This record gives sequence, structure tokens and C-alpha cells, in this order.
Amino acid sequence: MVDKEIGALKIGDKIEIYKKYSKEKELYPSQILDVLENNKFIISGPMKKHNLIFLHKDEIVTVVSLIENKGRYEFDAKVLNRYMGKLYRIKLEKISETRKIQLREFYRLEISIPVIKRFIPKEEDTEGTIVEECRTKDISGGGLRILTNYLHNKGDIIECEFTLDDKTILTKAKIIWQEQVDTFEYKYCMGVQFIDINERDRDTIIKFIFAKERELREKGLI
Repeated sequence: MVDKEIGALKIGDKIEIYKKYSKEKELYPSQILDVLENNKFIISGPMKKHNLIFLHKDEIVTVVSLIENKGRYEFDAKVLNRYMGKLYRIKLEKISETRKIQLREFYRLEISIPVIKRFIPKEEDTEGTIVEECRTKDISGGGLRILTNYLHNKGDIIECEFTLDDKTILTKAKIIWQEQVDTFEYKYCMGVQFIDINERDRDTIIKFIFAKERELREKGLI
């Protein structure tokens, strides 16, 4: 099996790969086609806009996968062979330990999207839930930077609701910092960290970010 410690990759699992020593580290979608002995496995060959992405023998790639209820993991693999028949396939060998992708390693995408923020104040003279329409300043798999008009305290717990690609994500988040900003609509910017997000929703966020990042790279904007 590829990795017995995290629940071995199996046939049909969707993965993403990138060329380890490429400066761009562009992610390409792929899939596990077969799992062999001695840490060897076969994946569908990566493509971009219907064009094949050629990998060479002995080239090193990084394989990224989502392990349900555990998180996102990656490991390095060496290209053993490639097959150019009806289906473009790559034979790989895992050559490193599996690494969990830490929250601080998630790419931050600067983007403005609507966020509904809900907060129950602790003050005795305030009743009910405060609901505010905010906007993001950026987004990552670990949290958000949000523009708001409400002055929070560090450590406050809020509920965030936002939509990506027609999928609504609802999660609690902890406020890590907050500062004043000079914008037309908002007085403050705050950084929040997701605290109970499920991995499917996190994966939706990361896939959204990767897709937007690819678009920006193709346009030469990053």
C-alpha cells in the first residue's frame, strides 16, 4: 500500500500533483489508477487545457491528497515510467514520508466575497445575536481576513457563512487579531481562524483557491 499510516491511497482516489523543483509549483488534477507493491502506484497523466503535461523518467513530483476526517497530506514520488496509449498514465514510486499540510502553509488568496458574520456578545446589557454583512480581504484553507464595522476582542468566537462556487460554507471561527483600517465601507479588518470546519468544506475552499490561482497565473498576474 502507498501509506498504511494515513489510510492507504486506493484506486479511484482523486489527487493533485506538482513538479517538486518547478518555481511555479502549478497543481494538476489526477487520479489513482492502480496501487502496486513496494510503494509503487499508477496515476492518470496530468493535463492542462486538454494538453498533456509531460513528466520525465526520474523526475520528482509531489502528490497532494485529502484524507477524509484527517486533513490534507503530501509526499514526494519519483517517476518510474510513462505510458502513452489510449490513456496517458504515469508510474510513480513514493520516496518520502507523508507530510501533513499545516494551516500556515495554505496559500492566501486576496479576494472580496460577501460573508455573513454572526456573534453573540458576552456583555450583560446586550441581548441576541449580532448579524453583520461583511466582506473578505483574503481567504485560505485556515481562515479569513474580514472587513467589519464591529469592534471585537481577541479570542471572540464568531460564525461565518459564505458561498464558493454555489456551495455554502458555515463554520465557527476564532478572532486572532483586529486593527483599524481606512476604507469607505468598513472601520476594521480582522484575522480569523476556522475552529470547527469539516474537511470537505476546507477542501472546497482549497480547490477554489487553487483554481483562482491557476487563472491568475495563466493571465500572468502572479
